[in-house]
Parts: sequence; C-alpha cells; structure tokens
Amino acid sequence: MTNIKDRIRYRRQNSVDPEAYLLDSDVIEPTEGDEDLQLTSEFEAALRAYVEEVEGEGVDDTDLATLFGVDLDDVEEQERPYPAYKIIHTIRNWPSEAALRFDIAVDRILRERREDWDDVPPRQRYRIAQSLRTFQDACLFCDGTVVYGDEPVVSCCGEKRVLTLHCEACERRFMEFTTENQNFADSVTA
Repeated sequence: MTNIKDRIRYRRQNSVDPEAYLLDSDVIEPTEGDEDLQLTSEFEAALRAYVEEVEGEGVDDTDLATLFGVDLDDVEEQERPYPAYKIIHTIRNWPSEAALRFDIAVDRILRERREDWDDVPPRQRYRIAQSLRTFQDACLFCDGTVVYGDEPVVSCCGEKRVLTLHCEACERRFMEFTTENQNFADSVTA
C-alpha cells in the first residue's frame, strides 16, 4: 500500500464495527441490565496474564511494528518523558508505560484469538486497544480502583490541562482527555 488511495481503500474494505467485533470475540459483554458494556471475566483474566507477561518482558520496537503493521525500520522511539514512538511519519504517545503495555497485551491476545486481527486496519487496532483501557474497573497492574478524574491536571505530554482515567492506588494514567471544547477524537491522548 504505497499510495493514499490504496490505504483508504484498504481501510474501507477491512474496517470493523468495534463493538460487534469485540462482542463476537468474547472480549466484551453487556452488563447485567444491558445498559452498558464490560470486559468478559474470561477475557479480563486472560488480559491480566498478558499484562503481567508484557510487564515482565517490557515493550520493544517489534511490539509497536506488529501493532501498527509496519516494518521494524518504520518504528523509532522518541526521547520524551512519556512513552512516544514515531511510526512512519506519525508520533504516537501514551500517558504512561502502563497504557502502552496494556495496548501491547490487547494486541497479543487478539492476535491469538482472531485470525483476522491483522486484517483490521492498524490505526483501528490501536484505537480498539486504546478504548479497552476504559473498561477497567480494577487496575490490571495493582488491583486499585480505576476512576475518571474530575479535576484537571497537567498532561504527561505537555503543559495543557487534562482530565484523566487513572488508578487511584498506583496513580498510573490510562487516558487523558482535554478539558476544552473539542472533538472527542482530538481530545484523547492515547
């Protein structure tokens, strides 16, 4: 896929409905009252094991190349106080090592479960992994309570003020949301 038309065509042909895909993969299920969605207990247990594995091994450029479907030469770690990688021409960043490790664990488990995970456009795989961070009630790193902060704090990635999804116990950040009026896609820091 060398030109933009081919990339757009590929995305259109291979994009999935994230909710249907995750329901079909037994990753999420409706809550008791069917009002919301939650991780299945089986997936959460498997994900916990994968998070522990990634926590022990760490993350390297190969993990990012696999997640984003690029050659190893297209991944370059960036010198920042937070996890950041240049993937081809785009800088991708995470609010913490835990968020990055969570995404890599999700990528690994879905590769094991789904033969078609590699067919899902890389950017969408990243967004799906990112969105699953919001499904944690208990931190997969320390079992603390994961909450949405209601007081803006300084972003890990700059001087802007953000709201966070974080663990109350270990203070790991999983998501950051800008407090200004913006489009949601523009307001999330991976």
